[in-house]
Amino acid sequence: MAAINARQIKTIYALGNALGILERGNADDELHAFVAAISGKSSIKELSSSEGEAVIVALQKRQKEKPKRSSKTKEHMEVAGGVTASQQRKIWALMYQLRDLDAEPNSKPLGERLCGIIKKELGVEARPQNPFAWVDFKAGAKLLEVLKGYVKSAAKAAPKVGADL
Repeated sequence: MAAINARQIKTIYALGNALGILERGNADDELHAFVAAISGKSSIKELSSSEGEAVIVALQKRQKEKPKRSSKTKEHMEVAGGVTASQQRKIWALMYQLRDLDAEPNSKPLGERLCGIIKKELGVEARPQNPFAWVDFKAGAKLLEVLKGYVKSAAKAAPKVGADL
């Protein structure tokens, strides 16, 4: 099996950069997660030539699905077949509600908490910089329902204000 060549490596990094999933100097960025999801290998240099081509084809396909920016004030990236901007807004609103219902302050940022929920409930790796990168529309709908359940449970467990009176 032939090893990946320099042209393929450059192409993968160029496509990753164009898609905004490359973080220079970070081997744990979305590009490497994408590569791992396709090939099972976390290092681009460890890929075979055929695995490199498979990654390039997948990145090119992803690039053709140009993200659309929402016209709302807070812009949410959309990818064809992915979580919609309105789903993203509702998910974040539920995350803020969940944070407000915490009995004790949680030291983790909301993005990390959301990624943990996505991993637990959907089995999808997510990064706080773009937690919805690998979540499709159907999984986004499921995530909304799960979060509604979390908020409902947290609201029941939260102490009632003015209950002491």
